Amino acid sequence: MTAPIVEITGIRKRFADVPVLHGVDLTIMPGEIIGLVGENGAGKSTLMNIIAGKLKPSSGTIAFDGQPVELDSIRQGQALGVRFVHQELSTAGALSVAENIFLGRYLANRAGFIDRRKLNAEARKVLERVGVGHIDPRTPLGSLRSGEQQLVELAKAIADEPRLLILDEPTSSLTPAEGKRLFELAHELASRKVGMIFITHRLEEALEHCDRIVVLRDGRLIVDLPAKGTTKSDLILHMVGKPATFAYRPHGSISDNVRIKVENLADQSHLAGIDLSARGGEIVGLFGLVGAGRTEFLETLYGYRAARSGTVEIDGSPVKLGSVTHTVRAGLFMLPEGRKTRGILPTHSVRRNISISGLMDLTRFGFVDRLEEDGRTGRFADTLNIRMANIRQPITSLSGGNQQKALFARALLARPKVLLLDEPTHGVDVGAKAEIYDIISRLARDGTAIIVASSELPEIIAIADRCVVFAGGSVVADLGRADMTEGNILAHAFALQSAHAGETRTHG
Repeated sequence: MTAPIVEITGIRKRFADVPVLHGVDLTIMPGEIIGLVGENGAGKSTLMNIIAGKLKPSSGTIAFDGQPVELDSIRQGQALGVRFVHQELSTAGALSVAENIFLGRYLANRAGFIDRRKLNAEARKVLERVGVGHIDPRTPLGSLRSGEQQLVELAKAIADEPRLLILDEPTSSLTPAEGKRLFELAHELASRKVGMIFITHRLEEALEHCDRIVVLRDGRLIVDLPAKGTTKSDLILHMVGKPATFAYRPHGSISDNVRIKVENLADQSHLAGIDLSARGGEIVGLFGLVGAGRTEFLETLYGYRAARSGTVEIDGSPVKLGSVTHTVRAGLFMLPEGRKTRGILPTHSVRRNISISGLMDLTRFGFVDRLEEDGRTGRFADTLNIRMANIRQPITSLSGGNQQKALFARALLARPKVLLLDEPTHGVDVGAKAEIYDIISRLARDGTAIIVASSELPEIIAIADRCVVFAGGSVVADLGRADMTEGNILAHAFALQSAHAGETRTHG
């Protein structure tokens, strides 16, 4: 009988006095694809870091090929064939793609120098395997978009011919076409007896492509299920401990007052002149395919991008375009896409990440009033149920969902009349999504006009009062609730995309 690649028994982990894992058992067989799901903070990354050798368990045993081992480093895990591709890229942007793929093990010629020709040739082979053979291996990695960098990271992992491949949110930055190729590669590797673990919040992907799905909750393994015959609702129930529903709930707070009015807004290259309005208490969803113009519209409206034309009014008063300072003063605030890169201040505390939007109000004689800062940020943290030890701990110590809620607290502190949200639940679990939806609904009830762009159609349908569909830099539809079906929204979104039928990524 084939021995498991890895078998862990009774794994427990504590950080100081805080237990994170409570006696987890897990077996991974050759050629098996396992989906690992759970809310942020459930212990998924900690468990995988133990298997990879980055962390040592507080107790429990680990066996590779039936032999007990004690892993003291990532290098030891790699020697056993484990490769962990993290969601946060560990690549070196200034080096070439080929240099990143073979970092630390460059191919040398007889004279002992790096054999650039061979290095690039071998890099091309592995890039072809992950579906990005069009990338020149000599290209500086930092010049590639994030999805391509993610695939280069995957190429680096499979170049080592791993026995166990761990992927953390592997499709979060990929187009559908890239994601399809990734799963084709996964099944190809499985046919070669490579074991794989997918850490993912995309439950549909886990159900479609995995053999088994393991659910962690609060550091405990709740269920280990065959994917076949399991439903998304089953997984959500196991993940959060209660049924979760994302059905639209009318919040009954839309006023007759037009809070924001946008006319003929165009940027320097993409937008064709956008007209859009939102009333107080109204949630307007923006949807579109790749390059449709949703993000460009929000960034131009907020002042991140220069505007070529257009006017904006908030509560009837004109707003100066092209200046974030002026838009914030006028009552407009934005939470951009990319929590890690454009949202949080990673070197600062939770408190400062929240208070940064209101520091002027907290400053006395040139100094920040720390007690007032603690009080205000603490109240918002409590209101939004941010799970943390205290307001002064590093923002990076929080789970992704709690980091996102801290950004919402920052927006609340700014007291916006209009709130712009770009992919507000990107990279958070279903439990945190439900909480964020509640926050958005609460803000609407308080009279804030909310414009939210999302690449997830179920999300738009769950939270929006209207759906404005973008295509080719233009608005092609403005749909009320009665017309907001997935089929109808997609039909409008594809209306101007027929010339690009191969490009189906719903992001941008």
